[in-house]
Amino acid sequence: MRSSLLCPVYRKWLQLHPEQARFERQKLKLEALQLRRDGELSRARKLYTQVWEIAQSILFALRRPDSTSQIYHQDLVSFVAAAMAVNHCSKAQSEFSQDVLNDTQQQLSALMPLYASEPQLLSTIHQLKEWLRHDDVMQFSTHLH
Repeated sequence: MRSSLLCPVYRKWLQLHPEQARFERQKLKLEALQLRRDGELSRARKLYTQVWEIAQSILFALRRPDSTSQIYHQDLVSFVAAAMAVNHCSKAQSEFSQDVLNDTQQQLSALMPLYASEPQLLSTIHQLKEWLRHDDVMQFSTHLH
C-alpha cells in the first residue's frame, strides 16, 4: 500500500475548496515540470505525486450543481496526466509507478457510475483508461527489451 504525501486534514480542505485546489495543482505542476527539465527527477516525481493526490482529492470532492462538464473533463485529464508524469519520473521505482497507474485505473472505474448520466464525461473516462493501459503496455515492453 502506497502512503500519501498529503495529510488527511489538507486532503479534506482540498475537497471542500476545489477551486483553490485546482490553483495549487497547477502551481505544483509547473514547479515539477521545471524540475523535470532541470533533470531533478526525484524531486519532480515527489511534486508530481502531490499533484496527482491533489487531482484525486478534487475528483472526489462534492460536485457543485452549477459547475460545467468542462471543469470535470479538465479535472479527469489532469488526474491522468499527473499519474503519467509520476510514471515517467519513476523509472528507477517501477513498483511505485505501477501502483500509481493501477490506483488511477481503479479510481477512474469507480467514478464511472457517477458520470453515467453524462455521456461525454463517461467517454472521456473510457479514453483516459485506454490511454493509461496503452502507456502501461508500452512501459512493460520497454522493460522486456
